[in-house]
Amino acid sequence: MRKHYTELMHKIRANEVAAKMFQNGVLSQSELNTVQDLYSRSDVSSAEYLLNVVLARLHDAAASFVEALDKTNQLDAYLILVMDGLYTHALSIYNTI
Repeated sequence: MRKHYTELMHKIRANEVAAKMFQNGVLSQSELNTVQDLYSRSDVSSAEYLLNVVLARLHDAAASFVEALDKTNQLDAYLILVMDGLYTHALSIYNTI
């Protein structure tokens, strides 16, 4: 994921992904509020914050992040990760939930 950090930072709609991750119980209310507050000022800053949260909790958050990209129809960002094979393990976890 670090390999695609900059590209993802400019592609994702972090407010939508964060809302889905919050619904899945991965993000706290405080983290969701921070993403939404940052998004209102800078979509890139909110994406950067969210990516940093995901990286910090890679094992727990990766599957939810990939699912949220898929469920919010952000297929360009979703495919970057899936086609590179970085989240095969995360997807297998997501598919067993």
